[in-house]
Amino acid sequence: MSLTRVTSVERSCLQETYGRKSLLFFVGGLILLAAFATPVFAADEDTTLVDDKYSLKADREALEALRKNIPPERQKENDEKAFMDQMMSDLSRNPSEVRSKFSSIMNKKRELFNKDMNKAREQFSKVQKKEREDFTKAQAETRKDFAKKKSSSDERKEFFEDIEAKRKDFYADQKEKRDEFEADMRDKRKNFEDYTRAKTDEFNQLHRDYTKRFEENKKAQADLKKQAEEKRKNMQKNLDQEYEVIRKKDPTVLEPNTIGE
Repeated sequence: MSLTRVTSVERSCLQETYGRKSLLFFVGGLILLAAFATPVFAADEDTTLVDDKYSLKADREALEALRKNIPPERQKENDEKAFMDQMMSDLSRNPSEVRSKFSSIMNKKRELFNKDMNKAREQFSKVQKKEREDFTKAQAETRKDFAKKKSSSDERKEFFEDIEAKRKDFYADQKEKRDEFEADMRDKRKNFEDYTRAKTDEFNQLHRDYTKRFEENKKAQADLKKQAEEKRKNMQKNLDQEYEVIRKKDPTVLEPNTIGE
């Protein structure tokens, strides 16, 4: 008995030692990866398709200390992969529920994007409207001041030609700014649509694999439940058989207690 007890203690100590070593190796490996990670993207290269707040990503706060030396774009890519992994990790959730959650998240991202686009357009239009009002007011003041002065026909002609040239230049500049703004908005819209399309394709591919694993897990759980039920029935059957033997035996009549009589 003493030898068995010592062996169990030794086995427990060895398991604990191996467990600690494995954990140290794992953490050490992560630190080395973070320390020696080399930038994958050039610092001056714009590889971001959409603003970070539209990105699908998981909460990675626990690994920030290890991630500080990893390029931002690689961090974002890892976060998005973690987001997908989290959605596909719980095999107890029906595939339709997983798809519904993904669609809901994508709809919220789209609503946020559209809201920001509309806000940017309203702000730009507000600025241009203010510029037109200020320009029109300034030209009116210029005409008023000119009208107070005596001028020749040539001077008036030159003045109004100058006024008209400034007006044309102003509105041409406004149109150019509007065109540049709309081009930028189209690029952002295209980038967002490309991003959401790519993420939807990625989700669909992972979802097919998840559905397969879900069905396999569901079947395995059903088999385990069936085996447990059969085991319970067999145990009940064995108990019934044992009690049946006891029930068939003639009862033993106990002698009356005569002690003390």
